Amino acid sequence: MSQALEAAREYLGRIRDRLADRGITARCEVEIGSPADRVVAYASEANVDLVAMSTHGRSGIGRWLLGSVADEVLHAANRPVMLVRGTGAEKEKD
Repeated sequence: MSQALEAAREYLGRIRDRLADRGITARCEVEIGSPADRVVAYASEANVDLVAMSTHGRSGIGRWLLGSVADEVLHAANRPVMLVRGTGAEKEKD
């Protein structure tokens, strides 16, 4: 588990550094638990201004079968949420 946590921190650190090179301030945190629950709780605890998330853009049966962290966060968060379709995400047909 500790190796996985360290790998996640390193990965996110590289992304944070790329954003900083573009003048964007970002903070990276690694949490353990249900993704949607942890995002919503962290956003509230840290009093973030905006939750920005990438999404696969699943709809219909795909979302029902696989769930959608982005959808759960969008409906549970008590602050603005910006969803961006990830690169390579394909729109599914129902």
